[in-house]
Amino acid sequence: MAAAGYGGKLKLDSPFKPRKYHPYRVSRVPRREVHQTYDRIYATIYGQCVGDAIGLLTEGLNRDEIKKHYKEVLSRLEFVHKKMFPDSHRRRWDQGDWTDETDQMILILQMLLKNKGMVEPVDFAKRLMEWSEQGFRELGDVTCPGLCSQVRSVILHPQFSETPQKAAEIVWRDSGKLAASNSAVARISVIGIHMYSQLGQVIKNALDVCRFTHADPRCEASCIAVAVAIALMLQKDDKFLKKNGQLDIDSVIDECFTFASRLLPTDTQKKELRFYLYCTSVKSLKLNEPGRASYTYKALGAGFWALKQKDFRQAVQDIVLEGGDADANAAVAGAMLGCKLGLDELPKTWIENLKNRLWLDELIDQYFDMMERKRNTKETVV
Repeated sequence: MAAAGYGGKLKLDSPFKPRKYHPYRVSRVPRREVHQTYDRIYATIYGQCVGDAIGLLTEGLNRDEIKKHYKEVLSRLEFVHKKMFPDSHRRRWDQGDWTDETDQMILILQMLLKNKGMVEPVDFAKRLMEWSEQGFRELGDVTCPGLCSQVRSVILHPQFSETPQKAAEIVWRDSGKLAASNSAVARISVIGIHMYSQLGQVIKNALDVCRFTHADPRCEASCIAVAVAIALMLQKDDKFLKKNGQLDIDSVIDECFTFASRLLPTDTQKKELRFYLYCTSVKSLKLNEPGRASYTYKALGAGFWALKQKDFRQAVQDIVLEGGDADANAAVAGAMLGCKLGLDELPKTWIENLKNRLWLDELIDQYFDMMERKRNTKETVV
């Protein structure tokens, strides 16, 4: 993977730009820990991107259809295998391209860059509206395929440009308070990264970003759970480590449930959330369940099931081969498991063949530069 600003050819396992400062609190942290934090942040973002891109292969398919079209390559999926089933849906994206889930995550990143790390509703609303009409022009997009109906309805609401959270709430109420799609949780990973050492701020930002388009408490709980999990893994607090220094994933999940369940008003809803967070069988998630494939808890469950796994490729493939809204499910799973395992555990062929990765690296570098400037300013004031 090449990163903007480097001279010469980079090794895939060394994407880090030499920096005088790390963008987060490092005054008492050994350099080895700093390097690991960079690695996990890159792995979170790239895990989402490659999961999203590989998930496109089976999005909207059931298990029988998947076996029929990808029978010969089920054990080792690659982006090029999209050619084996070039239907009208998959043809809307180039080989190795991520979809609308990661596009929206990038819109959040661009919002943070524009507003010096602050979450700004009106700025995000403007970006989302422009993107929904033309995609990313700098990448040659002319349209935005794949946008979910709930997000589109919110964008089209007359109040969205000025008060997006109000528009989202109105659309949700008009749906009978049933609309709970996965678009919010599928874009939230970058919020778990941002200001990860301040868990209260992570939670506030996750709620705000969710509510821009999704007002259902289940969507809010989903976003809180994923963002908190990523933040806790980056913090590596002793409370969430085993004696051997490895992450105690069970403790992380317990903490995520504690925070996320506070958004849910009934015991029945909390019980449902618990099932998806603690699930140990990907098949029990019923990811291709008719009429519910894009339900927020499906992507949430995929992410937390993946978090319990040890092999990135195998876990993401297991999710993708279940079909349903596979790109969203694999995007969440890829981000979470990438954060846990680190960049070296992501399949090199997936990273190498990811479309627009140099453009993505530039955005990541800009984000780190912004956080470093903020840190340097604080130190100068002190």
